[in-house]
Amino acid sequence: MALKNKNYGLRFLSAILTLFILTSMMIPAYATGNISSLKKEKTNLENNLSSWNQELASLKKEINSISSKINGINTRIRETQDALAIAKGKEQSQYEAMKMRIQYVYENGTTNLLEMLFSAASLADFIRRADYFAAISDYDRMALKEIADTRETILQKELQLKAEQKNLKELLHDLDKKEAALRSKISSTSSELAQYTAKLENARKEAQKANNALKQETKPVIPPKEEPNRPGSAISGKDDALTSSDLELFAALIECEAGSSNYEGMLAVSSVIVNRMNHSSYPNTLRGVIFQSGQFPPARNGKVDRILKRGVKSSCLRAAQDALSGKNNVGSCLNFRSAGSGHAGTVIGSNVFF
Repeated sequence: MALKNKNYGLRFLSAILTLFILTSMMIPAYATGNISSLKKEKTNLENNLSSWNQELASLKKEINSISSKINGINTRIRETQDALAIAKGKEQSQYEAMKMRIQYVYENGTTNLLEMLFSAASLADFIRRADYFAAISDYDRMALKEIADTRETILQKELQLKAEQKNLKELLHDLDKKEAALRSKISSTSSELAQYTAKLENARKEAQKANNALKQETKPVIPPKEEPNRPGSAISGKDDALTSSDLELFAALIECEAGSSNYEGMLAVSSVIVNRMNHSSYPNTLRGVIFQSGQFPPARNGKVDRILKRGVKSSCLRAAQDALSGKNNVGSCLNFRSAGSGHAGTVIGSNVFF
C-alpha cells in the first residue's frame, strides 16, 4: 500500500513539473503574440496619424488660400466703395450745375433769352446761339445719364463682391470646423499611439524576462566579413571580436541617440556607427568609433554609463545586433543630426541622416 501511494506521489509530482515546463514555454509564445498584435495596432495608428497630418497640411493650405482671397475681395470692395462715392459726388455736382443754369434761365425770364437770340447779327449767328443753348441742355442730360450709369455699374459690382465675400466666409467657417475636428482626431490618436508604444515596450520587457527565465538569451551575432583585408577591424572576425559588454555599450549609445524613436530610427543610428567602423576616415573598432573625440557626447558625459547601470532596452540591443549582422537602412551615410535641425538628408525616426 505504501509503495502504491509512493507511485501516486511520483506521478503527481511529475504532472506538476510537466505543467510548469509547459506553462513556462507558453509565456514567451504568448508574449511574442502580444508584441505582434501591439506592433500591428501601433503601425495602423502611425499610418492613420501620417495620413491625417497630410490631410491637415492640405487643409491649412486651402484655408490660407481662401483667407488670401477674402483679403483681396475686401480690398476690392473698399476700392469699389471709394469709386461709388466719387461717382455720386460727380453726379451731384453735375446736377447742381444744371440746376443753376435752369434757375438762371427762369430767373432772367424768357424775354432775355429771346432778346439774346433775336439780337443776333445774322441768321447764322441766330442758329449758332440757338444751337449753343440746345447743346448745353443735351450735355446736361448726357452727363447725368453717363454718371448715373457709372454709379449703377459700380453698385452692381459692389453687390457681386459682397456676395462672393459671403460665400468665401461660409466656406472658410466650414473649413475651420473641419480643421478643429481633424486636430482633435490627431491629438486623440497621438495619445493612443503613445499608450500603445508604452504597452509594446512593456510587452518586450516581459518577453525578455521570460526568455531569460528559460535561459534563451540571444547571443551577440558576429557580422559577416565585410572588409577582410582591413587589419584589426572590429567586424573582421579576427582577434578583437565583439564581446557582450561591447554589444551593451553599443546598445546604450543607440538608446541615448534614438531611444525614443522606433526600431527603424534605432537601426539607422546603429548603421551609421557600423559604417564608420568600415570607413578609412574613422577608427576601425566599435569602442574607437563610440569614444572618438567630439563625436558622441553621451559616451563622455556619463549618460551611456547611467544606461549601462540600469540596463539597456531590448529594442536597442536588437538594433545593435541587426546592424552588426549586416542590416542597414541608411546606405553609406556617416553622419546624423536631429530631424529638427533642418539639415538636408533622409529623415528616419527622430534624426536626419546624410
